Amino acid sequence: MFFEAYLSVVGSAVTLVNVICSYQLARMRLFLSLIVVSALQKWTQAQIPRKAVASVAEGDAHLLSGGSLLLTCDVPEDPSPLWTFDWFFNGKPLASGQSYPIWKARVLQSGNYTCMAVRETELNPTGILETQLSAPLRVDIDGGWIILEAPSKPMIMEETMSLTCRIRGHRRPEEVIFYLNGREIWRQRNRTLTLHHLTLEHGGQYSCRATWEVQGLYHSAESTGVAVTVLEILTTPQLLASIIQGRQKKRDLKLTCVTAVNTRESAAVPIHYYFLKNDMPLGPATSYDTFIIPDVSAEDSGQYSCRVSVPMLRRMSWSAKEQVDIPRSR
Repeated sequence: MFFEAYLSVVGSAVTLVNVICSYQLARMRLFLSLIVVSALQKWTQAQIPRKAVASVAEGDAHLLSGGSLLLTCDVPEDPSPLWTFDWFFNGKPLASGQSYPIWKARVLQSGNYTCMAVRETELNPTGILETQLSAPLRVDIDGGWIILEAPSKPMIMEETMSLTCRIRGHRRPEEVIFYLNGREIWRQRNRTLTLHHLTLEHGGQYSCRATWEVQGLYHSAESTGVAVTVLEILTTPQLLASIIQGRQKKRDLKLTCVTAVNTRESAAVPIHYYFLKNDMPLGPATSYDTFIIPDVSAEDSGQYSCRVSVPMLRRMSWSAKEQVDIPRSR
């Protein structure tokens, strides 16, 4: 009796030990799996190309000689404090550091500024992670008397734009004339012109002429032209149609609706796509810009088009109709 009880206790103990060991082994496997997953994620992130971005931190990229501006380089996709930065001027090495100042600017310093970043990493065989070269940042330094300060980035329809006709030495103008594509659009005493509710017609080459007085003498000068681009909020869609090879040697018709939304919103703006044949919908709205019609034949020939809608921006636009002729099967 006693021996049987002893064996029972021993068996229970062994079972408990096995359970504990199994539990510990499972925890160890989970821990190792998490380490592997974490290392894999870091390795994958290290393989994703990163691009440096050069921008103007202080001042303006179009300035009079003698002025100042400060350029800065960032890696928006990976804002690590471990990056070291290098600057290039017209493709040649210039300086190191995240920022590059230009003091008492000279005309010879006009040109394209680019930058790139480098840092150490354990996830790359070389031990070094470097970004792609930034897009060129154009700096124009004018040696004349006047410059026109205008937005360097594209504007969007319905926005407000300011143009400033700046005179060397911050002199006060007696008269300022603003031109668009060589045609006078406005004259005033104020050096700044504000244009509201921009349309596509506001895009073009702007310049200004200013007249000022110094000790009873009047002087006049004209700026060089500055290009301003105005983008549509919703570009006119274009329908692309192509016949592709489907399953079992059947032919499919692929429709692609190409458009773009220009907005200052940081989050993605949903777009609704509608595909039509001979002005009749082929189905409900979709969030995909591609629509496939399977197993097409000559009877599917017709005029195809697409319509896009952006409810958040209260915008809608139609493509032109495209005649699609599907040849008969042999």
